[in-house]
Amino acid sequence: MSDLQTAHGFRDHISKNRYQIMRQPVVCARSGKHLHHEWLVRFDSPDELQGILRPAEMSGAIADLDIAMLTEATKCLNENPDRDSIALNLSGASFDIEGFESALFSALDTLRSPPQKLIFELTETWNLKDLEPAKQVLNRLRERGHDLCLDDIGAGAASLRYLRAFPANWLKIDGQFLADAAKNKRDEAVLKAVLGLREDLGVRFIAEGIETQFLHDYAKTLGIDALQGYFLGAPEPEFKHQTIVTH
Repeated sequence: MSDLQTAHGFRDHISKNRYQIMRQPVVCARSGKHLHHEWLVRFDSPDELQGILRPAEMSGAIADLDIAMLTEATKCLNENPDRDSIALNLSGASFDIEGFESALFSALDTLRSPPQKLIFELTETWNLKDLEPAKQVLNRLRERGHDLCLDDIGAGAASLRYLRAFPANWLKIDGQFLADAAKNKRDEAVLKAVLGLREDLGVRFIAEGIETQFLHDYAKTLGIDALQGYFLGAPEPEFKHQTIVTH
């Protein structure tokens, strides 16, 4: 097991800023205009990212990363209020950690930019057993004016539970789900049914995993509102001067 796969090692990396913040654009499907950037994290490690984040979710150390990213985002927006909006991932595992809600809103209290500048994406990598704590936090975020996005729709069994329980402004269609729908009528029928929730739920849709012109055009024909993927822009360092500290 690598150091990053232990709770102590992961927290040590976060506290010493031994990671890099990347950004990837989310663009309007019609105009191609940038709507916002999603912030992603990279570690100087041969391990797959999911092999690092999953143990951190299991130990609860992932909450340290969520708060660190939020703290950096609020600072960035305060210093440059005219920049594109930022979308931050929140792990479902963080909501089970004592003190997370307090730390989250303490960090948000420092934000001087309009709340629309900061979007929160709830990832589906952690299947919450008790949805109520997360629901209360997400409702508070919406009441403050932040947009919410449910990530990875179609990727796992939690999607339907999350759709029923959580308020959202955006639903992000999993890239593999979109790719499968493009070549399989059954998957396409399910995807179209999900897209049919737009009016009743008052949501917009983002398709991720747009890697080719074909998927770009296919997503547009489905009426998806926004697109994300390497075809439109690869992740790049948010801070050009930033390097990952490895000592």
